[in-house]
Amino acid sequence: MNGNQALQYRLCPYESGGKIVGRGAPAGGLEALPQFRPEDGEPEPVYDELALQRICGLLNKACGVDFQNYKRSSLIRRIERRMGRLNLTGMEDYARLLADERDELLALGKDLLIGVTHFFRDPQAFETIQKKVIPAIAENRRHERHIRVWVAGCSTGEEAYSLAMLFHQFNECSAEPYAVKIFSTDLDSDSVAAASQGIYPEAAVNSLPKPWLRRYFTRNGDLYHIDKDIRKMVVFAHHNMVEDPPFSRLDLIACRNLLIYLRSETQQKVLSTFHFALNPDGFMFLGPSETIGRLTHLFVPYDRKWNIFRQKQPPGPGPVFASEIDRGDPSAPQTRPTAAAWRDRRPLKDVQSFMKTDELYAAFVDEHMLPCMVIDENNEVIHLSGNVNPYVTLAKGRPSWNIYKIVEARLAVAIVTAMQKVRKEKRAVYYQNMKVSGSEPSSPVNLIVKPFSLKNKKFDKLVLVLFEKPEHLGHPVRAADEFEPSVNHRMIELEQELRQAEESLQTTIEELGMSNEELQATNEELATVNSEYQFKLQELAEANDDMDNFLTGTNIGTVFLDTDLCIRRFTPAITKEINLLEVDCGRPFGYISHNFDDEGILSDVQHVLKTLIPVEREIRSRGGLWYCMRVFPYRTNDHVIKGIVLTFVDITELKSANEQLLKLSYAIEQSPCVIVIADAEGKIQYANAKFTEMTEFQMAGVAGSSLRELNHWDASGTSFEEVWSVLSSGHEWKGELECRRKNGLNYSESVKILPIKDRDGRIIHYLKIAEDITERKQTEELLRKSEMLSAVGQLAAGIAHEIRNPLTALKGFTKLMNSGGQHGNYLSIMADELERIEEIVGELLVLAKPQAVDFLPKSVASILHDVIMLLETQAIISKVTIETDIEDELPLANCVENQLKQVFINVLKNGVEAMPGGGTFLVKAEKSERGSIRISFIDQGCGIPESKLAKLGQPFYTTKNKGTGLGLMVSYKIIENHRGSMTITSKEGFGTTVVIELPAVP
Repeated sequence: MNGNQALQYRLCPYESGGKIVGRGAPAGGLEALPQFRPEDGEPEPVYDELALQRICGLLNKACGVDFQNYKRSSLIRRIERRMGRLNLTGMEDYARLLADERDELLALGKDLLIGVTHFFRDPQAFETIQKKVIPAIAENRRHERHIRVWVAGCSTGEEAYSLAMLFHQFNECSAEPYAVKIFSTDLDSDSVAAASQGIYPEAAVNSLPKPWLRRYFTRNGDLYHIDKDIRKMVVFAHHNMVEDPPFSRLDLIACRNLLIYLRSETQQKVLSTFHFALNPDGFMFLGPSETIGRLTHLFVPYDRKWNIFRQKQPPGPGPVFASEIDRGDPSAPQTRPTAAAWRDRRPLKDVQSFMKTDELYAAFVDEHMLPCMVIDENNEVIHLSGNVNPYVTLAKGRPSWNIYKIVEARLAVAIVTAMQKVRKEKRAVYYQNMKVSGSEPSSPVNLIVKPFSLKNKKFDKLVLVLFEKPEHLGHPVRAADEFEPSVNHRMIELEQELRQAEESLQTTIEELGMSNEELQATNEELATVNSEYQFKLQELAEANDDMDNFLTGTNIGTVFLDTDLCIRRFTPAITKEINLLEVDCGRPFGYISHNFDDEGILSDVQHVLKTLIPVEREIRSRGGLWYCMRVFPYRTNDHVIKGIVLTFVDITELKSANEQLLKLSYAIEQSPCVIVIADAEGKIQYANAKFTEMTEFQMAGVAGSSLRELNHWDASGTSFEEVWSVLSSGHEWKGELECRRKNGLNYSESVKILPIKDRDGRIIHYLKIAEDITERKQTEELLRKSEMLSAVGQLAAGIAHEIRNPLTALKGFTKLMNSGGQHGNYLSIMADELERIEEIVGELLVLAKPQAVDFLPKSVASILHDVIMLLETQAIISKVTIETDIEDELPLANCVENQLKQVFINVLKNGVEAMPGGGTFLVKAEKSERGSIRISFIDQGCGIPESKLAKLGQPFYTTKNKGTGLGLMVSYKIIENHRGSMTITSKEGFGTTVVIELPAVP
């Protein structure tokens, strides 16, 4: 206690001084005043004792636990914590609430029963158990080959199973295994039930080493089940170690972190019980904060660091029951000890504490100053004083303090006779001149036997015997009691006979005590086993209920047969095909009719029973249903064959689905197209035979590879990232790819890749369908070249035709001029014709001359504005109003700006010229639903006949009086080079619409 700490006690006035002295005295200074020591060695808080006792009584009735044995500080602290949750300040108020609220009462009981534990708590301590304690126990039990362990306060069983695993490992390394039985007990029935299950969450076992986890646990989902061999080693039972009889003949007791919650006297009682229950040299395993207190005469430290103790035989003149010591009841009558109690002999606590004081010695010195002895009611000498050597002799062998064993027979008879008179008459008895064998004849002794009375009534049965030499008699001698020597011989004989009878009776009592111990131990084990059986019966009943519900609810037809092939039980589902009734249980299976188109079922059953090899095959019922029949042996947990089990699973739908799947599989495998299936990440999972034929890659070589790792590229320049972006968004992608075979040769394929989605719309696979179009591409190239040659021919013919006309005119005018005629007007006409030829040649150069151009992101809206401003004057002259509808956030386009201006000028100029009477010309630009840029030119001209629409864009074809037709042809060419499209629609009398679409910059 530091200087700033304070203690509070509620004491009577006469107790306060003892408390203060007990706290303030130096260690060991006032050991002779045990009544002044604090009961628990710790301060007790102020509390309402009556209310606390009432609460403990309620808890005892509800939970069956007497919490009066718990430390007051811990008890009150937990009660006050629950009171705080309920905003209660008075313990009496809380006691009244508990009397009415059973749920709160049970919750308090749970709170007080602390169940904190885990596997191998303090690993180094368990390592000591494994390396030192278990081998020592095995050495002690090497002849019996059985070991008994008690885990007291097991909570949910982790500590018991930890010890079981250690013993199991020791057995695996032993040539001859030991039979290990671990009794695991706890006050909390719920904890015992949970421990019996042997099922733990992942958090409870994650600290175990992985090899131990794999060896001793089976995982089932998120739970771990203890191994069956470990479970069989442990017996769980509800047990109160303070009040219930202990287990016996134990080699190890583990009681960790439980004693710290008990009061001091309860701790001593429990430890004394443990000492009684242990075999000689047995081990006791306590928690790191627990000690044996004052019981150092009962246990010797084996490992001080981890509080492992070993049982030892206590010193002292005779045995005293632990129950008499632990009750602390000085008035309790003493009982003749049994053999078990003799083994657990210890000094009487009250006598021992009494002998520590100076009261006895002071009485001897003040009253007698003579050799003397103090004898108890069992004729045992408990104290000697003075020179008693002439009268007392210790025999060889096991020491005994019985008066007959240490005093000469003649003298012992006299002393015992006198003691009987003293106890009966409550007066002193004197014998004079008693002869003592071995002493000098001239030195007889006088005996003075008298009651030894003290203020403490618990010592009123003690007798004081003084040895006095006659010449030292310093006071008047009273008349001696008669003790005739003639009677001495007979009395000695009677005493000897009585002693023999007493010894025989004592032997019988000891044997009876040992038998009683055996019966008690057997009874304890039977009670524990009965508790275990009750739990097993409950489990069995639940298992039977589960089985009945399973058999009733399952759609799997099942029949159980015994070894005589008679029906044991069956599920309702099988009655559709096998004509079974409840009364058929016990009938031979062969006598029962069925609806299967198969007569070999009984043969299969007989074959399996003979060979123990399961049979599985498909059979068909007469109703057209298909079943998967399995016949296998019925095995018990002990691997004993107790019959046959038949199961019939309806696979009609599965078989139909498999047939459909097989058809689809054949269709895919034999498809003329390449079919590749990839997972959601694009990893190839399947490719059909056509894939190998086309690419020369084997399926095994590309399985797991990404689609992008295949040797192909998009001929149009689209990257794989762009393709994957389209697919990831849930849309399909199609196009043409240039690929390379395994041998290095190139080929072309037309590809379509589409995502496959589940019912929730999530992409789970990708399907690629490809076709080899190499020959088609080659044919198209030949056709394109042929068309080009044809176009060149047509173009040449057109050029010849178009140029020949002005040349003919020029030639004619030249002749006229040479003839000397008037030629002033001819020069103007000739200039027009030459200008026409120059225009034709210029258009041809645009078509024929390859030009190096750079495609750059440009604003289509800006280009349109520039073109409209350029032609606005011409439109005004022609009485044409140009209106625009251009989106504000129109995307950019990769283009050659001058070429697009040329196209827009050509289209816009044609539209204005198509409206000689004026009108409205609408220019509209917008983003299409496909993401491209759409430009529409809508005029209100006279329109174009449908028969002429198809010819637009052909060389030298025009619908105007003046024109070459090459301008529209050049426009088509420019838009095509921009990877766009241009379409012209028209209706006579309503006008013409030209729509140009250009790809937008991503």
